[in-house]
Amino acid sequence: MDKIFLVAFGIFGFTLIFFSRGILIFLAILCLSLTAVPYGGIGRAALNLRWAFFVLFCLHVFSDIFLGRTVRRIKPFDVLALFFILFAFISMSYSAFPQLTLERSATVLALYISVFWVIWKYAYDRGKENVVRIILQAAGILFFTGYLMIFIGPYRPFFAGRFSGIYGNPNGLGVMSAIILPLSIWLFLDTRKKSSLFLFLMVVLNLFLCASRGSLNAAVISTGYLLYIRSRKYRPLLFFFSISVILILFWAVETLIKQSFQAYIRVESLPVLGGRLEVWPIAMDFITQKPFFGYGFGVEDKIIELKRVVLHRHSGAYIHNSYLGITLQLGALGLVVFFLPLFSLLYKEIFSKTKEPAPLLRYALRASLIAGLLCCIYESWIYSVGNAMVLPFWIMIMLLVFYRHQDTAQAGT
Repeated sequence: MDKIFLVAFGIFGFTLIFFSRGILIFLAILCLSLTAVPYGGIGRAALNLRWAFFVLFCLHVFSDIFLGRTVRRIKPFDVLALFFILFAFISMSYSAFPQLTLERSATVLALYISVFWVIWKYAYDRGKENVVRIILQAAGILFFTGYLMIFIGPYRPFFAGRFSGIYGNPNGLGVMSAIILPLSIWLFLDTRKKSSLFLFLMVVLNLFLCASRGSLNAAVISTGYLLYIRSRKYRPLLFFFSISVILILFWAVETLIKQSFQAYIRVESLPVLGGRLEVWPIAMDFITQKPFFGYGFGVEDKIIELKRVVLHRHSGAYIHNSYLGITLQLGALGLVVFFLPLFSLLYKEIFSKTKEPAPLLRYALRASLIAGLLCCIYESWIYSVGNAMVLPFWIMIMLLVFYRHQDTAQAGT
């Protein structure tokens, strides 16, 4: 652990010398992404190292405050975020695993400071586009490494015939790819470079090979929104083309590739959604026992074992539904405080009278938010700072809030 912190503070010194927070952000995204790697102790080392990065981000915040370099004041969304974090810490008082609740609440606090203060300032100084490019550069390295493992790695990146890349679970790769896909489309349309096209193709291939049904649905819906909202002039043609593709695929599935398609979507597990329909009613029963405040933040993966429930079709300790998961942990109050701002942000972005047409990046960020909220139906991930997708996703949320902050500032001038 001491060596890990020495390395991290060396990185901090390097970034101070070269005045580049972008390097720190890039390395932090890589670090949190590596927490999903189950091979050779890499994931556990990354879990320890993330604390060093969080400390470094906090030091940057304190230095900005001390030197008077902060670029914004406390906003209503900060109050909501801090209320949720405080509630998470208070849940230690009734949590069955108070130390775990303390640790996971602290990671959420560190995530908030890192994203909404340090990376916000970087977006203010260097531009939102540069922040997104950092996310995509890190994702590109991780995805490419996953494909290299097919040929040269000691571990084969497949799980029951499904591609997982460097991640331990193909569903994790699916969620990451679904929320990255709209941004990869933006990057290609913005640069028209072959490297951008290569990244886009890797993301699409990830989604196809991981065979994560929820992530595929999220990617199709979010990308459909992006293409529809961006292609005002060609909407009738796009609608006709989409319907034609759907009809052709439906015909092919029913005739030419029926057996292959059924194997691909794992038709035998569809009636129970891979075991989710077995665990969701059990989670609802637990929630009705403590409906208002839940069992304590961060204990979702411990409740089934604590209650000594035997599951037959469901695998893993998580509920595989972020909405049920947060309600199980912090009750109805936690559900409202956590998700209402996200849905409110999405509603305001889509339906409020902002200046149109908006920048393509803003549309892509909206699409990523749509994909993330849809993935929450099938996976427990959005509040877990120990997984690969959380930091990039919350940076995307911050950038959407940043856009709205700029709208307000421009309206006031």
